[in-house]
Amino acid sequence: MEPRALLVQTRRGYRMPFSKGLVIESLVRAGLPPDQAAELARRLEAELLAAPRRVVGIEELKTRLAEMLRAVGREAEAERFLRQTQSFEEIAVEDEEGVRPFSKGVLVRSLEDAGFALPEAYELAKAVERRLRAAGVRRITGRELERVVAEEIAARHGDQARARYRERLFYMGSVLVAEPEGEPRVPFSKGILAQSMMSAGLGPERAYRIAREVERELLERGERVVSRDRLREIVYHRLRDEAGEEIARRYLLLRLARRLERPVHILIGGVTGVGKSALASALAWRLGITRMISSDSVREILRATVPRDLIPTLHVSTFEAWRVLAQGDLEEEPSPERVIRGYLDQVARVAVGLRAIQERSAREATPIVMEGVHVLPTHLPHREEAITVPMIVALEDEEVHRSRFLLRERETGQRRRRERYLRHFQEIRWIQEYLVELAGEAGIPVIPGEDHDKAVEKGLEVLTRRITEAYPLDEVVE
Repeated sequence: MEPRALLVQTRRGYRMPFSKGLVIESLVRAGLPPDQAAELARRLEAELLAAPRRVVGIEELKTRLAEMLRAVGREAEAERFLRQTQSFEEIAVEDEEGVRPFSKGVLVRSLEDAGFALPEAYELAKAVERRLRAAGVRRITGRELERVVAEEIAARHGDQARARYRERLFYMGSVLVAEPEGEPRVPFSKGILAQSMMSAGLGPERAYRIAREVERELLERGERVVSRDRLREIVYHRLRDEAGEEIARRYLLLRLARRLERPVHILIGGVTGVGKSALASALAWRLGITRMISSDSVREILRATVPRDLIPTLHVSTFEAWRVLAQGDLEEEPSPERVIRGYLDQVARVAVGLRAIQERSAREATPIVMEGVHVLPTHLPHREEAITVPMIVALEDEEVHRSRFLLRERETGQRRRRERYLRHFQEIRWIQEYLVELAGEAGIPVIPGEDHDKAVEKGLEVLTRRITEAYPLDEVVE
């Protein structure tokens, strides 16, 4: 039986997965040696898993950890721990636009705009976060945060670097981007623009150079306020001249996909270990889609609500469901027909939940990325309200497929041991053969999963082709 999920509820009511890594980081920041911090984190996780509740509040989590520190004679560390802001706590930043969570990523981009190389910017952002958390800061104004950043820059790189950072603050508002429908104007960001070009396939160096050139062009023309559409037009033509029509059109499509009348629903199927989750994350990042659905998560919810004796195939892995249909007869041997029959039985159960998510997301015009072994085009129909983009990820090379299970074992701290998957490797391959055959019959693109970068490139091709079919861009780019 797989371990029950643990959730931590923040003060603002959000829930996030419990992370031993963040607990260890907090304990080490309080002065506990890493090995002892890891041991306490493991003990805490075991206690929480043994409790009937699966949700624990931030304050309760902090209190329990402080008690555990005192129990092992670490009184000073316990006091320091309670004074600091933990790694699993949010730091709120308040400015004229409202309240937002502190983000190292946003700070890194800001420091890059001030001329710091990415490694320097990242180290500075980490130092600022350490300083805030050690001081127990839970809420800070934008002006105060800028002061802390400037002080950290001066301490590490001198007054000249601090002046450069403050200069970037002075000029940051010199170009504003006007949002549609009366939304507030936002400062032009070279970092954000470069990131959007990289998402279309442009290299980092060229992306940042073009972003700087676009900013300089706007300033020279005296365009202090530029509309979002105008900015996209400028970038599109620069990309077309420098990188070619394909990347330029892809950039425009990925930007426009966020505000199409019909939301994009990306459906990625494939057996375990082929790289579908990595592809899903990469495509979601490039489109700015924040809602990702794993069919395994939907299956877990159904398992928690539907008794085993009612739908037994739901409570085993897809490659073992055939045995349940055989009524547990251990004399039965797996065959492609039996394995596929069991697999499809479980898919039909999970697809009920997946279709409900699809329907609601389409109704609310919310883009989603859905991935998992249960994501089948025959069970998840195209919806008129959405642009549905299905694809199947497959690994043709069996040895590469086998090696992926070793990597997964390492990445999950041996929670997903390779022996179990290798023991059923033949069944997994039979399911993949079925999926590839089904994709061929239904005209669903098959993405080779051997090389992640190539898989992302192919996924982007499929995505842009499908969006172009739904929304021809000839009128937009002229």
